[in-house]
Amino acid sequence: MRPVRPADRKRLLEISAGVWGGNDYLPGVLDEWIQDPGGQFEAAEVDGVVVGVHRLRPIGRRVMFYEGVRVAAEQRRRGHARRMLGLARAQAQEQGFRQLRLVTGNPEAAALYESEGFRLLVACRPWVASRVEGGDPPPMAAPGDAGALFSRLQADPSLAAYGGVNPHWKAVLDIDPELLAELAGAGLVRTRPGGRALAIVQPDPQVRLGVTFIAGSGGVLRDLLTQLRYEADSLGLEGVWALVPEGHPAEGDLTEVGYDLGEMTFRHLSYGLELTS
Repeated sequence: MRPVRPADRKRLLEISAGVWGGNDYLPGVLDEWIQDPGGQFEAAEVDGVVVGVHRLRPIGRRVMFYEGVRVAAEQRRRGHARRMLGLARAQAQEQGFRQLRLVTGNPEAAALYESEGFRLLVACRPWVASRVEGGDPPPMAAPGDAGALFSRLQADPSLAAYGGVNPHWKAVLDIDPELLAELAGAGLVRTRPGGRALAIVQPDPQVRLGVTFIAGSGGVLRDLLTQLRYEADSLGLEGVWALVPEGHPAEGDLTEVGYDLGEMTFRHLSYGLELTS
């Protein structure tokens, strides 16, 4: 493996061209990843030709994130992805990290990760709802609310349904007071009075307001879910999508206020691997 260089850009665009039906996110982040000193964006070569890439990036004090894995179509099923994963694992261990985490929606990739000892943290499906006019968006939590919010979350079955993590596609992190305070400081936590319902939203929404975590139940959660639809309208978005674990206790509340699975059939899978010291 070697660092990805600007000269590799054309080849990487070729590799990503057929991924996700031509809608791969990699082209949009290539330049950022090449220039980012905080991540390790690396290429695998065969006879001087790039056949695969991956990226390692610290997301916590002891957690490394593995992302952007791509193998050229003509080079698949030759063991490249497994070798790249092994190298990433070794690098994370050597740097003192205790866990390697990742997200995938690809069943074949999931099978590879599981065969290498990764544990499924949470499996989510995206529930969607259209925007609604005429109401007020939900209130934002303040960083100082984080401790009380987490105390309430610990008694909420939603936390266990999410495996104790926020399944953000860029950083799967444990939900704790520190993370809640950080997200609240960035304006990404929505609540109802008393913290009886909570939602974590994604920054910089494009088509829909993204929600990666919901907690609560009953009328108070239904109110929050509806207010998220109002927020989507206030931002000029089509609606809301929310990552919800299979078997989440609030599925009935989601349905009651207009959320459904629709045609969103893919599973958003978050994995973690414990690294030996």
